[in-house]
Amino acid sequence: MRAPPASRRSRATAIGATAFLMLALPFLVLGVFFLNQKARMDLRCEPQGPCVLIRSSWLGQEEVGRYAPADIQGVEVARSRSTRRGAAPIFRPQLQTTFGVQPLAYQWTESQEEAQAFADTVRRYLAGPRTDVLAVFQDDRKASLRVGGAFTVVGLAVLALSLWLLSRTLAHRKAERAAAP
Repeated sequence: MRAPPASRRSRATAIGATAFLMLALPFLVLGVFFLNQKARMDLRCEPQGPCVLIRSSWLGQEEVGRYAPADIQGVEVARSRSTRRGAAPIFRPQLQTTFGVQPLAYQWTESQEEAQAFADTVRRYLAGPRTDVLAVFQDDRKASLRVGGAFTVVGLAVLALSLWLLSRTLAHRKAERAAAP
């Protein structure tokens, strides 16, 4: 294939730069979206004080709720009720409050023992004298890091290619202006 005439090189590279920029944007948006999934749940209870439930991502965190000791009714392990035949049950610990049920994990797990152990830790603290600090967490951010990181890296690579094409466009335009009578 032949190279375009010198008078059209700037136009061709400008179109390429625009196309690659448009291709990079969805990757960058989805990368940030996946990296911002609040997949870490932290429960921190102060001695004789309130318990704070926080959801965190790789990019930030938010407080889900602040619960006084009287507002916490208990902890249970929820089991999914899949309608598919032969589906394996999955489990997730949940905090029962007067404001409703709050999950203590972002993802469901196939291990009932794992979910039960987490719930038992919180349950023992709530049933005890509550003289110490309780700080427990469930971190499910690894999957969002892999997917979000991959999307972001691809988006940045395509953006770099777009910027390189833009620099080539500017160089071609400068050469075209210098060659014009």
